[in-house]
Amino acid sequence: MNLPFKVNERERKFLTYGVVLVLLIAAFSVISWYTDLRGGIDEIAEAKSLMISKQLRKISQKDSIEKQAVAIRKEIERQEKALLKGGKPPVAAAALQRALKEMASSLRIDVKLERTVNPVDADIYLGIPVEIGFKATTADLKSLLVKIRKSSYLLMVSEMKVRVTNISKPVDIYTTLVVTGFIKKPTKENDKVKEAKNVS
Repeated sequence: MNLPFKVNERERKFLTYGVVLVLLIAAFSVISWYTDLRGGIDEIAEAKSLMISKQLRKISQKDSIEKQAVAIRKEIERQEKALLKGGKPPVAAAALQRALKEMASSLRIDVKLERTVNPVDADIYLGIPVEIGFKATTADLKSLLVKIRKSSYLLMVSEMKVRVTNISKPVDIYTTLVVTGFIKKPTKENDKVKEAKNVS
């Protein structure tokens, strides 16, 4: 290295050491800067990875919840096929009376009493009770109850009264049954129920 001014050997060594020291400090600074930068990038990458993992978990949970909701909707639709036909209580009650008379007639039971009972509130549904009275043997009564239970409609025997017609010969009994079917409430009533729930 040729300098524009004269230096002795000692000064040359000192300058050489100085240059090496400056280069080492510069190299150390560059390495430190790169290490810090790399560490920051790694932290950002890890944070993004965690965020993506959380989002993926949420998406998978959302898919699972949506599948459950679809299954519930299908089950409700299947169950609602068993509701009484007719959107109004009088129409539904008439349909239930007709169905009960057909069941009884198939067992040669003569229905002597038919009357509708006031509808029963069952949240978004209305219970439509119908009372029938007839005389039959215990075997025929049992068969009728089985038919009611196996009906394509969703029916419930909510009340049953039995009276022996001839105590000395208790073969036939007079029975009154209150059988309840269900319909969906009219839309306006459903809206009122939803509004009441939201207020509460």
